[in-house]
Amino acid sequence: MINVKLHGIFEQFVKTEWNLNVRTVFEAFEAIEANSGKLLETLGTFQDYLTHFIIYVDDKPMSVEYLNSPILKKDSRIEVVPLILGSAIAGIDILIALLLIAISTGIQMLITKLMSPKAPKDIKNNSKLFSGYENVTKRNVPVPIGYGRLKIGSVVVSNGLTLINKISNV
Repeated sequence: MINVKLHGIFEQFVKTEWNLNVRTVFEAFEAIEANSGKLLETLGTFQDYLTHFIIYVDDKPMSVEYLNSPILKKDSRIEVVPLILGSAIAGIDILIALLLIAISTGIQMLITKLMSPKAPKDIKNNSKLFSGYENVTKRNVPVPIGYGRLKIGSVVVSNGLTLINKISNV
């Protein structure tokens, strides 16, 4: 006879200790279902809840591949132990998560502020050298560069005066 011991959630709806004459672990579960009628009703199909339990055969964890294999001896022991899984999110967990998000956002903003280059001091230059063009932008300001045919802003970056001196031989 095979001794089967069910732990955890099984205690709420089915007898926890069984002595069965079976050759495979799957036959043991089928025998418990046939005698109680509550195993599949409560947990669903065997394949659905198989991932939520660890099955020990003679104090060694059994792989899922051996469910239908005749690995049981006459004095074997089967124990079914539920896995410890996470639970629903509680209110305190949400508060801790929001606090951690706020702290990490603050640290990120501080690091960004410390690592960014300082803005140059803006000095207005009103220069009207070279035929009256006025420099309308400040110093150390990015200049837009247009490619192709575009109408871009009126920022005078540079101006120059070219004198061509023609000397003719008479």
